[in-house]
Amino acid sequence: MKSMKKLSVLFLLACMITCFATGCTASFDASGYVKACLDSNTHGEFDKYAEITSSSVEEVEAIYNQGIDSEIAYLDAYNISAERKEEFRTLFVDIYKNFKYEVGEATKNDDGSYSVPVTTYKLQIFKDMMAEGEQHLTDYAQAEVDAGRTPTQEQLEEEALNYMYDAVKTNLSALEYGEPATVTVTVSPSKQGSQTVYTVSQTELQSLLESFIDIENAQ
Repeated sequence: MKSMKKLSVLFLLACMITCFATGCTASFDASGYVKACLDSNTHGEFDKYAEITSSSVEEVEAIYNQGIDSEIAYLDAYNISAERKEEFRTLFVDIYKNFKYEVGEATKNDDGSYSVPVTTYKLQIFKDMMAEGEQHLTDYAQAEVDAGRTPTQEQLEEEALNYMYDAVKTNLSALEYGEPATVTVTVSPSKQGSQTVYTVSQTELQSLLESFIDIENAQ
């Protein structure tokens, strides 16, 4: 049903936080940089990333919170309560904290960039959600009709949102991961004034993020 499809996109947006920022250091550890980025932006562990990027822990934590808040803002379209939004925020934080990965040893390339292998284990939280969710909405709508009420689109979307929240939370309570896969990201240098800074491309970042979670089951 359209409600489930529309809300699945919302969930995917919420899971796609920005995972890399610019880093600079005289003696660069590409593997350490990638791990610090991931630890900071998924597990909420800020100290190492702050050290590598010469930032304060408070600055890094603020960026992390701003990223989550900007995604949670998508819920405003569904006119839910502030309390419910906070429950979703906590849920998304829990999703990120359960991302599982291992960062391997970096290889320096001829052009000065680094290839960093990341072993990921796909978190299974959307399994069977679409098929079961559509059946849930069908049953809900039929029950409303049988009771002499015709559910509005807003009511269907609210029911779908509640279903998806409950389903994801249930799946998080019994963690399952897929088989390990390796995604290699390239950390590329560039000059900013007298400093060398390092970044990862958005294309590679997207591939890495998609390997953390079973987003294919929510489409």
